[in-house]
Amino acid sequence: MSNEHPAPPAQPPYGQPYGQPYGQSGTPSPYGQPSPYAQPSYAQPPGWPATVPAGMPGPVRAAQIVIFAAFGVGVLLTVLVAAGAGAYGAGRFFGMHLMTAVLFVLAFRFPTAGNGVRVASVVLACLQIFFALSGTARGVPLGILPLGTGVTVLVLLCLEPSRQWFRRQRANGVPPQYS
Repeated sequence: MSNEHPAPPAQPPYGQPYGQPYGQSGTPSPYGQPSPYAQPSYAQPPGWPATVPAGMPGPVRAAQIVIFAAFGVGVLLTVLVAAGAGAYGAGRFFGMHLMTAVLFVLAFRFPTAGNGVRVASVVLACLQIFFALSGTARGVPLGILPLGTGVTVLVLLCLEPSRQWFRRQRANGVPPQYS
């Protein structure tokens, strides 16, 4: 019996990673055991991207911010119109922002909701474009604001990263209903 301890394993050369690359579980590390940082590989359904994004993609977040800003500006301008033109004028003005109010509620669901929220938001953005065009034709002041908001939200939510985000597989393992 010797009191000597076994030598520690040799460290990899400078610039080499210590463990295995991300996503390669079961592959032994230089130390003879699986890397504790490797993630298990799960089978993805056909047609799904190889990786699920960690956070909302840029177009979805941009659409959410545009909706929040448009709702805030719409409410502020409605209050100003009410102070100057009365209740009737404020009602005419806010009529163009009705879809923005509903989009505002739906935008809070963007981080967790499925494709149904995206489809509903696209339909509401189309209705908002229609209302804004009709309001602008009737001479409602600042009718271009909801028109620009509707077009922007429509374009952002129809991009491929937005589609992938709303059709992603959820943490509870429930696959999307629509493909």
